[in-house]
Amino acid sequence: MFINGLPVTAVAGTPLSRVLADHDPDLLATVLDPQGGVTDARGLPVAPDAPVHAGAIYRIRQSARRQGGVDV
Repeated sequence: MFINGLPVTAVAGTPLSRVLADHDPDLLATVLDPQGGVTDARGLPVAPDAPVHAGAIYRIRQSARRQGGVDV
């Protein structure tokens, strides 16, 4: 599987959140942050507890917008 373009070895069926916790806890924090999230290769949202599978591609994202921010 790949996370943000980097190969990660994980056992199929392991929850994505567990893989992130083992691989990079900062990425897990980003996923769990209300401004963050994770998508699959098609850009569709993925739940943090979703089981991973071989060949999966995940993209971790964080919005630049902050609550209370104002567009100018």
